[in-house]
Amino acid sequence: MKILFLGTPQSAVRILETLNNSDHQVVGVVSQPARKKGRGQDLTESEVSAYAKSNKLPIFTPAKITKEYFDKHLVELKADIAIVVAFGQILPQNILDKIKFGWVNIHFSVLPDLRGAAPIQRAIMQGKTDLGVTIFKIDEGLDTGPIISQIFYKRESSTNYQKTLHDLTEISANYIVSILKKYESGQLKTTKQTGHSSTAAKIDDKEMQIKWSDRSENIINLVNAGSYNLCAWTNLELSKIKILEIDKSGEIVDLKPGKILVKNKMVLVGCGEGVIVLKQIIPEGKKQMDAFSWINGIQDKSILQFS
Repeated sequence: MKILFLGTPQSAVRILETLNNSDHQVVGVVSQPARKKGRGQDLTESEVSAYAKSNKLPIFTPAKITKEYFDKHLVELKADIAIVVAFGQILPQNILDKIKFGWVNIHFSVLPDLRGAAPIQRAIMQGKTDLGVTIFKIDEGLDTGPIISQIFYKRESSTNYQKTLHDLTEISANYIVSILKKYESGQLKTTKQTGHSSTAAKIDDKEMQIKWSDRSENIINLVNAGSYNLCAWTNLELSKIKILEIDKSGEIVDLKPGKILVKNKMVLVGCGEGVIVLKQIIPEGKKQMDAFSWINGIQDKSILQFS
């Protein structure tokens, strides 16, 4: 089959690589345009674009796929099917109708639960452990199309976003070629989405601020839901501290929410209910480090209170 692939982040690269190494032909790759990133705000292409270029695959980076753009640039590829992974655009019906076998999306939740841009992060923030992958045919709605296949995944409560994303990506890569075989053989069947639906809207930085008055379990879930680029954070006086890794503490200590205590070379922080151990952080203007080294570098230890 001739495949048009649409995706942007690193997680999509693994699936594109699987398709590119299969018996099928990737005739074109569509990704988001280069964005400004980092402190220097350098224009940086997406990971999918970089892979496509290095493997000499035709790459297209429109700000938006319109019918006019599709007719001018993509229709000539004569793709049999389009595979979409974390692309970031909702496509109108007049484009969806233009590919023989339609458009297939790989979504990292058990639909109709957690439709939207951030299903894994929202699931972890909510403390969910029953996750999965849904492969479905795209319609005009937001992740509302008929289901081709669902694969279930049990997440350990301590598993963070990066590990969960890696596991779900591997699951998807292992299944996608078999889905194409079903298309080719005419054995493909779909089912309508049923059950309770929920949304997983994109997460912003404000949502990732830790509220130390919350329960320790909820704070741990928030930290585990973060990535290196968008992680949980807090303030120490006027300094922003990014929190990459914490754990629940078994220490019996009486700490007010946000109060920091060093005990047995552990950095403990009080919560509304319970205490956590601070492990890996990024102090403002510095590189990632372990929390104990950070504490040792603070001269005035009378200010050890997060807000």
